[in-house]
Amino acid sequence: MAQNASQRRPEQASPASATPASDLVYREVKARILDHRLEGGSLISEGEIATDLKVSRTPVREGFIRLQAEGWMTLYPKRGALIRQAGPNEVRDVIEARIVVESHAVESIAASDRGGEVAAELSELIGHQSEALAAHNDEDFAKIDADFHQCIVARAGNSLFIDFFENLKDRQRRMSTRAIWKSNEQAEAVLAHHRELAELIARDDSALFRERLGAHLHEIHERFLS
Repeated sequence: MAQNASQRRPEQASPASATPASDLVYREVKARILDHRLEGGSLISEGEIATDLKVSRTPVREGFIRLQAEGWMTLYPKRGALIRQAGPNEVRDVIEARIVVESHAVESIAASDRGGEVAAELSELIGHQSEALAAHNDEDFAKIDADFHQCIVARAGNSLFIDFFENLKDRQRRMSTRAIWKSNEQAEAVLAHHRELAELIARDDSALFRERLGAHLHEIHERFLS
């Protein structure tokens, strides 16, 4: 279900936009990392990104420094930037954190008797995700996947967990894109799991939700855990 990367255009500021060029570089290079146009382990240079995005090297360097600070790349003077890979340890850590946070969120939702309301919102997201699959848009599919799980945490209302989960969101998108890349079968499995999780929330079954969430995450990302 891959979208032709060559047909995607980098984010552009409107003529009236005052967005710094370094921010545009940061957003575009990060987007390429998240959707695997820039794969982990690849080496890129300031010059090639500057030429591609039609900016000078200075904003590219600034964007790269920001991406390195967030853990997306490692800079090597006079050599370029190495895109960091999401290894098994990172995948395990993200899965473990998600299970803890999302399960607690569902317990809170059940306690407040809002399971049906939250499940209705999730069903709407599942509909959008199904449309992305039908359109062969893996980028939107992965984004909605992250939105689905973030919605669960957000509706629980714990501001600390919401902020923490927001920090995981980009890593979730990167993992999800890699897991379903060019695989309609895997994408269909994600949708089926999401429908089941939404139904468990509607039923206020937080114990089974935790069990099925763990199974969902391990099944989808299994081949990256070894």
